[in-house]
Amino acid sequence: MCLMALTMQAQKCAVLDFQLGTNVTSEETDAISYNFRTNFYPENYKVLEIERVNKVIKDLGYEKTGMTKQQLLEVGRRLEAKIMVVGTLNKLMGEYSVDVQVVDVSTGTTVASEGNTFQKSDYRREIKYIAQTLVHKIE
Repeated sequence: MCLMALTMQAQKCAVLDFQLGTNVTSEETDAISYNFRTNFYPENYKVLEIERVNKVIKDLGYEKTGMTKQQLLEVGRRLEAKIMVVGTLNKLMGEYSVDVQVVDVSTGTTVASEGNTFQKSDYRREIKYIAQTLVHKIE
């Protein structure tokens, strides 16, 4: 019973696929987005399934890449999410760079952000660090 009460109180969080930045492929962006989602689990939030997020994006007629802030917020409102996690992946001179923001859907303000630059071979460790750092910032 207590677990059910806690689950019902948990607010929703939408973690979108990272935006395709400079010099990266959609495959790279998809892989790093997936890795981020597997490491991002804040205790006070229910992380929505990416399939549900993508369905809302499609239903609204938006493209997964290149959405405006207003479009992102509309997706969050449709999902009834309290916060959204959005990021961009770039590659320059052989190094990857990722910047991630946690946005409050009701106000449109960034409540936390984190980023880092890393070599391809270090992406798992670096993405896990970014995800866990953001979790600590919002709890």
